[in-house]
Amino acid sequence: MKRDPGRLAGPELDVLVIGGGIYGACIARDAAQRGLRTALVERGDFGGLTSHNSFKLIHGGLRYLQQLDIQRLRQSAREQRIWLGIAPHLVRPLAFVMPTFGHGSRGPEALRLALLAYELLSRGGAPAAPRVPSGRVVGRAE
Repeated sequence: MKRDPGRLAGPELDVLVIGGGIYGACIARDAAQRGLRTALVERGDFGGLTSHNSFKLIHGGLRYLQQLDIQRLRQSAREQRIWLGIAPHLVRPLAFVMPTFGHGSRGPEALRLALLAYELLSRGGAPAAPRVPSGRVVGRAE
């Protein structure tokens, strides 16, 4: 990557990406990998605005399981593993707590089942790369 705004006035580009947040950076990377002449311009530092203010989360798609959007779940999990593979120094697991209530669709049993389904569904078609640790259900004492 070269920081040279003068090059924008030179030969034609195939793709000009404006904004160096997570989406802009991913689009520019994808275009360049496809052999397109690509430039990425950013007003400040890369990842300095929206990406900086969004906790820089790269979620794996667990939330799509609730809507049964399996294709989107797999796509999110695959993208997460790609990031773990190309920039492991920038990606680290972030533990969180999800409260459960009683029994049924909001109980711990349903969450266990959802985590198991996620583990099975998120593996499909993903390249071999480091994985985020599996989710687990803990009791009140823990």
